[in-house]
Amino acid sequence: MPNVLLLETNKLQIKIENFEGPLDLLCHLIDKNKMDIYSINLNQITEQYIEYINKMKEQRLQISSEFIVMASALLLIKSKGLLPNSENSDEEELTEEELIRRIVEYKKYKEVISKLKELYNTYSDRIFRSTENIELPKQSLEKNYESSIIPTLYEDVMERYNVRKNVNAENIEKIAIRDTYTVGSKVKEIFRELIKRPRFVFNKMYTLSKCNKAEVVTAFTGLLELSRRNKVQTKQEELFGDITVEKRKKQIAS
Repeated sequence: MPNVLLLETNKLQIKIENFEGPLDLLCHLIDKNKMDIYSINLNQITEQYIEYINKMKEQRLQISSEFIVMASALLLIKSKGLLPNSENSDEEELTEEELIRRIVEYKKYKEVISKLKELYNTYSDRIFRSTENIELPKQSLEKNYESSIIPTLYEDVMERYNVRKNVNAENIEKIAIRDTYTVGSKVKEIFRELIKRPRFVFNKMYTLSKCNKAEVVTAFTGLLELSRRNKVQTKQEELFGDITVEKRKKQIAS
């Protein structure tokens, strides 16, 4: 037998105590040879299994009876593969199909056990807090009610509200409104409108129905500033009539 196989068997001897039974050893041999579990080379597996048993005997290790029984079953299956089919075969004997089924089932359980061990190693040192029972204080309801309770409670709420109310709230609101509109912002609005169209009616753009007085006054101030700088041209046919605004054309020097 080649030395390579002997070296491989020596590796198996090191792990001998880790095998929990013959199926565990067979799974190891299948994985070591990188075989498909549904199309294993039974002859190769049997030879390596017997070699493993012999090495155990040479080292005078105690061999479980389960390993011996499996070895005989493997040899019997191997011998049947070399002989022609016999009609008088014993149905109770282990067949190759039954052996593969047992190996597959064993591998499934082994994977589950491996996962459970992994979870145990991860969470075994953790202590989880149990659910707390929170008891709310019991509230007693008054049984006797009078007609004056609600008005009294309402007056109490309004009194607390008036104490916290800011007396300068209205003045602050007015200041905020004035600061919202500036002459510069309204000048930009007028220029943007003149870019869209050559002229527009100021009274229709800034009406009291759409704008408040502060905004209209600020916009009119911006219009006067543009007119003073000769940026726009305004026209009003009658007193309090519509004010038409258009961009002043640049005069070409003669």
